[in-house]
Amino acid sequence: MEPVVSAPPPPDGGAADLEVARRRYRRRMRWSIGALVVLIGAGGYFAATGGGSAPKNAAVPLPAPPKFRLAELGKARTLAYPSAAYAHRPVVLVFFASWCPPCQKEMPVLSKVVRGLEAAHTPVAFIGIDGNDPTASGLAFARKVKLPFVAVADQQEAVADQLGLPGLPDTVFLSAKGKVVHVVDGPISPATLRHWVARLAHGVA
Repeated sequence: MEPVVSAPPPPDGGAADLEVARRRYRRRMRWSIGALVVLIGAGGYFAATGGGSAPKNAAVPLPAPPKFRLAELGKARTLAYPSAAYAHRPVVLVFFASWCPPCQKEMPVLSKVVRGLEAAHTPVAFIGIDGNDPTASGLAFARKVKLPFVAVADQQEAVADQLGLPGLPDTVFLSAKGKVVHVVDGPISPATLRHWVARLAHGVA
C-alpha cells in the first residue's frame, strides 16, 4: 500500500484554516491510535507464542460502511448512500480534492480507466467525494479531468471521518451487501483498481 501524500487546503481565512487543521489532525490521530492498537496486539501475540509468524488475520480491521447525503457537484440535488439507487450494487468511493497534487495526477488516469470499465458494462458504481474544497473548484476540477461518474461535495470531510481516512487521495471498495472490503490510502494504480472492481463484480463478500 502506497503512503498517503496530502497537501494543505488553499488559504481562505485564519479561522477556517485552523478548523481544517484541527479536523485533519483529529482524523490522523484516530488512524494512528488504531494502528497502534494493532501493533500492541501483535506484540502480545509474539509474547504469548514466543515469536514466529504473525497470524494471518493480524491486520487493521476494515471500517464500517459510511452513511451520507450530500449535494452533487453541479446539480441541484443530493445523493445518499446507502439508498435504493445503490441497493445490491457494488460501489467504489473515490476521495479527491482540486488542491491535492496527487489527486491532480491520479484523477485523469483513474477517469480513463473507469470509462473503459463502463464501456465494458462492469456492474459497479462509482461515487466521487470532493473533500474540503470550494464547490466551484471541485466542479471545475471534475470537468477538467472529465470525471465519468457522479461526485458530491463534502466540505467538512464527514465521510472520510466516518471511514478514518488519514489523507487524500483514497479509494474505498464496498460490496453489493454494503460492506467495506478494501481501502487504498494514497494514489491507486490502474491495475489495483481493475483488480478490486473485478472482485466486486464477481461478488466478493
